[in-house]
Amino acid sequence: MQLEWIDWAIIGAFLVVVILIGLIVSKKAGSSSAEFFLGGRSMPWWLLGISMVACTFSCDTPNLVTGMVREGGVVANWGWWAFLITGMVTVFIYAQLWRRSKVMTDLEFYELRYSGKSAAFIRGFRSLYLGVFFNCLIMGTVTLAAIKIGQVIFNVEPWVAVVVGSAGVVFYAAAGGIKSCIWADFFQYSIAMFGAVYAAIVACRQPEIGGLTQLLANPAIVDKLSWMPDFSTWLAWVPMLLIPVAVQWWAVWYPGAEPGGGGYIAQRMLAAKDEKNAIGATMLFNFMHYAIRPWPWIIVALASIVCYPTLASIKTQFPGIDPAYLRQDIAYPVMIAKLGPGFLGLVVASLIAAYMSTIGTHLNWGSSYAVNDFYKRFWKKDATEKQMVRAGRFCTVGLMMIAGIFALTFLEDAYQAFKILLLSGAGTGAIYIMRWFWWRINAWTEIMAMVTATVVAFWIVLGVGSEGTLKWYIGSGAVQDRVFTVADAEIVKEVNTQRGIAADQTKALKAELSALAAAWKKANKENAEARDAARVVYDTKVSEIDVHKAANSVTTLVDTATDRPWSSDLQKFYTAQNQWELDRVNKRRVKSGLEPKPLGEVAVGFLGLVSGDTIYIYHPAIAGLEFSVQLLVCIVVVTIVWVVTTLITPAVDTQTLRNFYRLCHPGGPGWRKVVTEAKADGEDIDQKNAIGDWKLPIQILCVFLGCVTIYASLFAIGNFVYGNMAWGFILIGVALVTVFFLFKSFGKIGAESGK
Repeated sequence: MQLEWIDWAIIGAFLVVVILIGLIVSKKAGSSSAEFFLGGRSMPWWLLGISMVACTFSCDTPNLVTGMVREGGVVANWGWWAFLITGMVTVFIYAQLWRRSKVMTDLEFYELRYSGKSAAFIRGFRSLYLGVFFNCLIMGTVTLAAIKIGQVIFNVEPWVAVVVGSAGVVFYAAAGGIKSCIWADFFQYSIAMFGAVYAAIVACRQPEIGGLTQLLANPAIVDKLSWMPDFSTWLAWVPMLLIPVAVQWWAVWYPGAEPGGGGYIAQRMLAAKDEKNAIGATMLFNFMHYAIRPWPWIIVALASIVCYPTLASIKTQFPGIDPAYLRQDIAYPVMIAKLGPGFLGLVVASLIAAYMSTIGTHLNWGSSYAVNDFYKRFWKKDATEKQMVRAGRFCTVGLMMIAGIFALTFLEDAYQAFKILLLSGAGTGAIYIMRWFWWRINAWTEIMAMVTATVVAFWIVLGVGSEGTLKWYIGSGAVQDRVFTVADAEIVKEVNTQRGIAADQTKALKAELSALAAAWKKANKENAEARDAARVVYDTKVSEIDVHKAANSVTTLVDTATDRPWSSDLQKFYTAQNQWELDRVNKRRVKSGLEPKPLGEVAVGFLGLVSGDTIYIYHPAIAGLEFSVQLLVCIVVVTIVWVVTTLITPAVDTQTLRNFYRLCHPGGPGWRKVVTEAKADGEDIDQKNAIGDWKLPIQILCVFLGCVTIYASLFAIGNFVYGNMAWGFILIGVALVTVFFLFKSFGKIGAESGK
């Protein structure tokens, strides 16, 4: 697509402003590590709150939401909406504690809370694991989105998108440190939010759509509109709603929504003027993040289903997209390409702003880990402030290079990375909550949890895989209503033999496809005619592979055996499952005012699995449990390991515990033993009487009220978008009532003033 001169002028002006911000604050930022990484601990709540939400805006987040909506409907957003609970816990419980700790980074907490070599080890190891590997994985997913935007909007090579996209942000993040990032975030967020809203407006004005009302009435998206799962079957609501809300928020460590706070959120809280500013910043962040921001992206995602119902339709319109990046999440930048001159430049600038705000934060956060928790702690203990700032700038550049390599090599789509990040942190979340309130948690607790979570996650993803996970539960009574069992040794042998032959053929076909992809990339550099010709050959091979896989699927091979004793029962199973699916579809259609569909128009794409001497033919909803099962297995195994480890390993040194409690005074029964023993030794470490006047009950009430306020606001906006004005105003009323009680309760949580 071609950008006009005005588009380039807007993008250029934007880049000049953010670079100037870096130059303006660079001199003061270089004066000390506290200035470079924490802004001198003097930042106000409103600026920090906007910075937090700008960081999580990211150019990959609209891609992620678009992919979720296209694949699973609006309800799929519960995968991240559930983290609001984590956010509210951070606001009203942990923001105060982090600010009291006075650490430079959340990893410095380890040697404040724990003792011995194990504390030093976990601090050093996580500084590299989180600050480098994990952090670069996150930045890689964001950069992947930048690559897709570059392919659609600018038609440039992936490496060009990485280099050009990262140059400006590396400059201002390295020059100005966190202050540069925060002030740039404030400027960039306003542009990014405007761009998202305007993109939604333009999406609704497309000729294929004809306005928001017509979009919501379009039959193509009726099944995607609900933000609540289908409660008629647990196969829908358990993985979509119950697991995220009841388990995921407290059990899983995820960047930006860490149980107990942490990461760049902790960095922003530590940069606040005082506890009240830390609380205000995180509250503003959660409100803007969950209540205000999602709906423009959701509207664009729904519109994309109408304009580009399949990936093939996107490929036809944008033949220059690399086949490796053609996934559902690319629909967002594709819709952005429909904007006209001027506004296209503004929205592209907004996406660049979203990219830079996220990358800038992660660069500064990651370098703070590498410098404060590894370089200063283990490598050069006598490093001067100037040397630490210099090292921070060096790390900023290095981290961006690693993230670019990740994006250019193995990452494919935003939703894939989201699942990987969730699974690798499963089971560790409860530790980050409890370590503040139970003295018995020690460094070995976290070490074993981290190691176990990583090993189990890799074992499940690379060893067990999707098919292995299905085998864990496919034969259970819980799913038997949606599964047909074929216990026929002869047909099992035939199917296994044919699939073995087909697997070798598929491997050869994929090798041919890889060669054709390379040929397409080469042709893409030559001219449009050569590119299109190479793409036709590539697409033909893709179709050949799809046909080959379908012909050799378990269900196809089983269906060919029509003379078996169980064949008629299998056909009855198909009919019953199609009828069940039809009833579910028509229930939603009638509710939306559409005509019911006849049985012939709803066909379930049944799947098959061979396990031992049995073949299972099952409804695809069964496969929807796969990730939830993987998550629960990780959580159970990791939790057992860390609880046992905690009980059998030595406790933290007594003086370390007393010093930590004196500084942070979290209170509660989990610290009563430490406080009582200290008092017996003539040492009063509970001068704030946090044991006797424990604030946690009123804090939990504030967490509940905060969740109700923001969820009510989120769905009030959703109802206004959907045209349900009455419900919208009712939910606004609920939000206002809970805000009233929230403010009445807030003064009782014991926030302390002063630095």
